[in-house]
Amino acid sequence: MEQIGSSMRSLTVIALLGSLLFSCNPNKREPQVVELKPAPVFNEDSAYRFIEEQIAFGFRIPGTEAHEACGNYLASKLTSYGFAVSEQKDTIVGYDNKLFPLRNISAILNPQAEKRILLCAHWDSRPFADQGDEDKDQPIVGANDNASGVAVILEMARIMGQTPSSVGVEIVLFDMEDQGRPTFQETDNPDDHGYCLGSKYWSENLTGAKPDFGILLNMVGAANAEFTLEHFSWEHARQHLLELWDLGNQLGYGQHFIYNRTHVIFDDHMHVNQLAGIPCVAIIHQDVKNRSLFWDHWHTKNDQIEVIDIETLRAVGSTCVQMVYNQ
Repeated sequence: MEQIGSSMRSLTVIALLGSLLFSCNPNKREPQVVELKPAPVFNEDSAYRFIEEQIAFGFRIPGTEAHEACGNYLASKLTSYGFAVSEQKDTIVGYDNKLFPLRNISAILNPQAEKRILLCAHWDSRPFADQGDEDKDQPIVGANDNASGVAVILEMARIMGQTPSSVGVEIVLFDMEDQGRPTFQETDNPDDHGYCLGSKYWSENLTGAKPDFGILLNMVGAANAEFTLEHFSWEHARQHLLELWDLGNQLGYGQHFIYNRTHVIFDDHMHVNQLAGIPCVAIIHQDVKNRSLFWDHWHTKNDQIEVIDIETLRAVGSTCVQMVYNQ
């Protein structure tokens, strides 16, 4: 997930123009009433613990012991909840032409079901605090970006293992999303940014039955988070986007699920939509008032456990659980 900065000037222009075009027309849609089918209760305290457990390993940077240990933990958790776990492992080239070990973690529950939903998030953490005012070359903890998204999915996996839905659920935890070129390094090639490499690899090497649609979770744990109708989700997965937002509003989380249309975000869902051909919605915290267009502590050393708010975790998790069980 990035608004890439100096190495992606053209994307920045698109993002800014998109903000002006869409954010000036807020709340044009009235929430639609949806029949709520029985669904298990999402436990936000459990999700919070999953964040704590992830960040306790340290910086989740590919090639480090912390990254390897956290990956083992994630695979073990998903297996314990009854999911069939598999992994994509390879060595890929990063933005600086260095080789990195890629590890995408996949898990499937109820694979024989006629319908399948994809839940995805990136599990690596940013090696640079390049949006902060100091220590720009130092790694970030990444409690919100994106231990929060992974944690919501882990809690969903836990309760779905206990109360299976009628649909199949495929979880993919993407690696190498946040290992892109830092903003303090210039490049002559703006396309050589190095973000979202795990989802690109997964989308280009997809085999077997495709999920009917997907939900991407990124930065879903900060207090007062607002999730808008991101432009790429709107263009490629509008039906599922509006259904998800309607459910969030009907469950009482309208302060989070906002009907404002906002700019394109270069995130893992772009590869899932374009390369894999799977309609995929991004739930991502945006703030068009900020220079970065993201939340205040994005890619800074302040992205610590203290920024996490369990009410936001409850809102996102409960809405996504209802979306799965409403199918």
